[in-house]
Amino acid sequence: MEFGLHYEMEMPRPWNPRSEYDIYWQALEQIELGDRLGFDFVWEVEHHFLEEYSHSSAPEVFFGAVSQRTRNIRIAHGVRLLPFQFNHPIKVAEQAAVLDIMSNGRVEFGLGRSTTVQELDGFSVDYERTREEVREATEIIVKAWTEEILEYDGKLMKIPPRRVVPKPIQKPHPRMWMACVAPDSYEIAGDRGLGVLSFTFNFEQAQKAIAKFRKACTQRSNQIPKFVNEAFAGMVICHVVENKAEESVGLDGARWFMHYAAQLFKPFTTKDQLFSYEYMRRAVDLDMDPKDASDAQLKQHPLVVVGTPDEVIRKFEQLRDAGMDQVICLKQAGAIPHRNIMRSLELMGRHVLPHFKGKTASAAI
Repeated sequence: MEFGLHYEMEMPRPWNPRSEYDIYWQALEQIELGDRLGFDFVWEVEHHFLEEYSHSSAPEVFFGAVSQRTRNIRIAHGVRLLPFQFNHPIKVAEQAAVLDIMSNGRVEFGLGRSTTVQELDGFSVDYERTREEVREATEIIVKAWTEEILEYDGKLMKIPPRRVVPKPIQKPHPRMWMACVAPDSYEIAGDRGLGVLSFTFNFEQAQKAIAKFRKACTQRSNQIPKFVNEAFAGMVICHVVENKAEESVGLDGARWFMHYAAQLFKPFTTKDQLFSYEYMRRAVDLDMDPKDASDAQLKQHPLVVVGTPDEVIRKFEQLRDAGMDQVICLKQAGAIPHRNIMRSLELMGRHVLPHFKGKTASAAI
């Protein structure tokens, strides 16, 4: 099983003039440590207008810095938003190609369509076109990376013959992934040859999704990338600790994150016309607002991985046995202090990663 780090650039109030500066530079320090410890991936989102929850609106810029301060960790977009109002696919292809050059071929490319009213309405996105726009954008990006002259004649976008430069150094192109939460999105990813980035916090749904994805991979009829990715990655909130006091800090971060996620998705539970997003009401698997959940209730959640190294290992073993190829660890959750995150990373490097990888990172600590 592989291990990734996940960044939203979360910034709960109250803020000060250096809050955004600090969260970005702290994230960079954490990623540098993760690279030394042997984490396989760093994933960063693209979000807009989601104050407190995510201040990560330009991941392609931040990843430029990451590319120069790390050596081995895969630099992974999780995800770029591909509806046309967010990003033109040619620009996305060009930016990813430059990043692949600057990182010596470490780019992983995740794509998605957004799941919040704030973002969709803020960019005047037509909800009913998002899936078709993402499909066409994906086709254009692959062509831009792999064909000497790009020409595209789609239903929604037409591009005259143009030479798109530069090209990525990974051949034929970086590995591709798709953000999935909707039940049918896992099948779409498998059918198109895209790996899964599962962002549901409902473990029962995730288990069903793994089975759907594996089945779709065996019946693929609609491949878009030049090579397929059959990996399934799922996000967890992860904080490794040595005592109960530190555990409470991690659970507070999980509580804050899950509460804000539930609030962001709430509009999709009240607008009848947004039928295609109805699944969001079940994405956070709790019978209450997460802010009202006790520490004990959060500890029992399968995708809240907070505890001692032995406890964390047991939960990760359950996820591995369920069929996850990669766990993506959200560590910068809520207001967990930077020093606690760094210590959590060190404990993972010393105890957790060696259990799954058969190697030790203690020399890097």
